[in-house]
Amino acid sequence: MKRVFICSRFAGNVNQNIETARNLCRRAVAQDCAPFAPHLLYPQFMDDTRPEERETGIACGLEFMAECDEVWAYVCDGVSDGMRRELAHAHRLGKPIIELKEI
Repeated sequence: MKRVFICSRFAGNVNQNIETARNLCRRAVAQDCAPFAPHLLYPQFMDDTRPEERETGIACGLEFMAECDEVWAYVCDGVSDGMRRELAHAHRLGKPIIELKEI
């Protein structure tokens, strides 16, 4: 099973962005992939509005990216600063980046 890192917006319209990430994860599972969406996990126990906790959550997610086979980037809503960091890290790791423009 292919492991995919889900890269999409979190900040802003958080409720809508969470639903987008959930839909992307469902799409991955439907395609026989194992998704990892750090922005669905870490805000469950860390406060994304506190800069030091946000930074730690992003850093933790980037650690898991190394274990993923590819990165799926949902770019339809624009690329946030957090997404830019994730995509730059994916480039450094040489991970294939799949740009998604629809869910």
